[in-house]
Amino acid sequence: RFTKVEFEKRRIEMSVEAIGSIGEILGALAVLVSLIYLAKQIKHSTDVSKVTTYHDGIGQILQSGLNPEFARLAVKIESGENLDPFEKNYSANLATAFIFGHEILYCLYNKGQVDEDLWNNIIVNNIPYLRSDMVLPVAKQRLGSLSEDFVRLIEAS
Repeated sequence: RFTKVEFEKRRIEMSVEAIGSIGEILGALAVLVSLIYLAKQIKHSTDVSKVTTYHDGIGQILQSGLNPEFARLAVKIESGENLDPFEKNYSANLATAFIFGHEILYCLYNKGQVDEDLWNNIIVNNIPYLRSDMVLPVAKQRLGSLSEDFVRLIEAS
């Protein structure tokens, strides 16, 4: 049996323990909410990064492919004309940028981050340029498994 004073003392201790338990539960919920928020922020950042990388790839293709020198040098190479050293270097640089843009998109496509219809459309429309005498030899000289896989894709398309 407890005296009235002991009973009150125990009741206060239990109330403090109950408040402490409620505080722990609220703290755990706050941590859980914070983790969910951080996960959503990370996903959003990842999505933004994918879009940025995709735009970089498209930018590389457009910047090199729309350069007037790209067409001039491609026609010159396809017709069998000799290039001077400056033209050889410049055409290789343009071809490298053109290839690199496609490799960026190819990498994203392989990871499921570029829509299949979009990827197929890019390849169908650019395969004549990718197989050209200006671009394909440069692509074949590039090192790395991604570049090698991309060359196999060009040759198989």
